[in-house]
Amino acid sequence: MTSLYDVRVTAPGKVILHGEHSVLYNQFAVAGSLGLRTSLLIRELQPSSFGLTVNIEFPCVQLKCILSLDEIKNRLFESSNDCQTLWRTPESLDHENHLYKVDNCFQSIICNIGQLNSVQTNSLRCFLYILSGIFGNTNILDRSLKISVNSNLTVGAGTGSSASFAVCLSAALIQLMKLKSGTKAKEFNDEDKTLISAWAYNCEKITHGTPSGIDNATCTYGSLVGFKKGEEPKLSTFQTKLRILLVDSKVSRETKMLVAKVAFLRLHNRLAVNSIMDACGHIATSAYEIMEKLSAKDCQDSEAHYNHLSELWNMNHCLLASLGVSHPSLEEIRAVAMMHGLACKLTGAGGGGYAIVLIPPTVEQTTVDALRRILEGKGYTVKDTQLGGHGVLLEEIISRKCENKDEKKNK
Repeated sequence: MTSLYDVRVTAPGKVILHGEHSVLYNQFAVAGSLGLRTSLLIRELQPSSFGLTVNIEFPCVQLKCILSLDEIKNRLFESSNDCQTLWRTPESLDHENHLYKVDNCFQSIICNIGQLNSVQTNSLRCFLYILSGIFGNTNILDRSLKISVNSNLTVGAGTGSSASFAVCLSAALIQLMKLKSGTKAKEFNDEDKTLISAWAYNCEKITHGTPSGIDNATCTYGSLVGFKKGEEPKLSTFQTKLRILLVDSKVSRETKMLVAKVAFLRLHNRLAVNSIMDACGHIATSAYEIMEKLSAKDCQDSEAHYNHLSELWNMNHCLLASLGVSHPSLEEIRAVAMMHGLACKLTGAGGGGYAIVLIPPTVEQTTVDALRRILEGKGYTVKDTQLGGHGVLLEEIISRKCENKDEKKNK
């Protein structure tokens, strides 16, 4: 009897708390993991009469298809004497060459390629990249697969949906590799998380070109992640949980255009814009220090710390607005929040997207409910969630017994 495995993992989304735009000018930035998560299930199945297949169900991007795993293996897999070590060194993979092979395979095996949008296309490219990167030098992928993804994150809204997906995909396939290699660990250790984040970063390069690395790090490790351009992400040694309202302005924005807008403003007002960027950097550093204090079990004067954090949120938003990256909808959301005595700021590139409202523990629930009713009455979508929770989690492993071909013949 052999085993068929089911592996379920989850990973959070993320928001930028401080450092939007200023991070591009060598200032410190802080991101936090969201309470909203992506869930991915990989299930091994017996081969069908058509051979090995991959059944893909990604309802969050309206994608459902069946691919030939035999064809994928023929085009992307190759034998190696280092079959148990190459997947542990994603940094040694020639990214551009591997992606070139993946794209050639993608062009050959996808029949309705012209009907796929960019998000669906990149989801499949990431899957082929990670699958062949992890298993491509082995011969142990001997079962059909079914891969299902569900997410509470809005795709393309700046909450790390692509990184959360990439982390889940990397984590599930790494865990499947370990199971099929005889390792039965029930949770991800630090070495696993390093590999998961590295593989997910390669996926983010497929989706975004030159990502900073803060998204995949936040979705992998959770809590808070600090970042400065050209440096490795700074993983917090503490766990903090901030309650927020995540408010969708329903206004689409183009990050590249907003970045260019700020760059143009700086071209004509270099000293003034540099001063704003410096101020944003100081705010990010101060906020990180306050959140570390709030995470302490014996935290004193937490109310004072929340008041200070609220001041920093409001200052950060106004500085970003002075750069021209706010929007009337974001200003309306913020005005309503301030009427209820709560700090609010844009998150991400601005120009629309999301606003976040800080809910200190002393705030009455009636106040939160009243704010939410008004915002929803104005057509905004509001989600009550937390920042700073767990990163990637191994939620479930199921081992199902099945007969192999030789056992069936002997009966």
